[in-house]
Amino acid sequence: MTSVRAEFRSLLYSEPRLYELVFPDDPVTDMVNAAIPRYLTAPPRSMLDVGCGTARHLEAMSATIPDCWGVDLLETNIAYARSVRPRLTLHVGDMRTVRLGRRFDLITCFGNALSYALTDDDLGRTMDTFAAHARAGTLLVLDVLNARSYLDGDGFRGRIEGSVETPEFKATSVSIHTLDRAARILTRIRTWRIEGRANVEDDARYRLLHPEELKRQLEVAGFECLDVFDNREFAPTDLGGRVPAVADLAGMRGRKLYAFARRR
Repeated sequence: MTSVRAEFRSLLYSEPRLYELVFPDDPVTDMVNAAIPRYLTAPPRSMLDVGCGTARHLEAMSATIPDCWGVDLLETNIAYARSVRPRLTLHVGDMRTVRLGRRFDLITCFGNALSYALTDDDLGRTMDTFAAHARAGTLLVLDVLNARSYLDGDGFRGRIEGSVETPEFKATSVSIHTLDRAARILTRIRTWRIEGRANVEDDARYRLLHPEELKRQLEVAGFECLDVFDNREFAPTDLGGRVPAVADLAGMRGRKLYAFARRR
């Protein structure tokens, strides 16, 4: 079993089937489908999803992309994804070091995966992984947590409460956040109260990135940064990451940057 670092120990990673009950929607697929004609001259024939989790996004994209691969650090995620999505090509691997020996037309990285790159070295090595699997013209689409939203805007909340009620799973959660402003590290301690079970505590640490920092990292890795948005509708803003009034269980809505880059 791959060792799980404390910065992302989670109930939803240890029991991946719960992830899809807690988060029944895949909000980024529509955005990626809209980005393809916007940024590519031809539909992609191959795709790599880095930090694919349960591979739900990858499965949705496979409806139009014939060759879909995913990689995730956690064996639990990959084992679950293989059991429910056997048509996909899935691998266990660290996003900083994995090399699959081939290149893709489209690469994605979502779900805060890149925000687990807590150091400059982690971030640079992960960008190198993207580059190693990209050919000239490959489109890279990724999200990170927006430092402007948390440090300068209304993104930071010390406490966020959530609830889930489905026929298969009922729970409430309380997330307590702390923010190291100098290091730009967000720490979340989330406690799940689950009917019929003992409480479960998650631990997560995330790196916050400024838009300029993200663009610079992409350029250093050999990508041309085409656009950065703080929303999934491609709406131009000041990238301040305004948070909508509607609450969300993960506490991330409105707090992310979405970047679109092309390999040179």
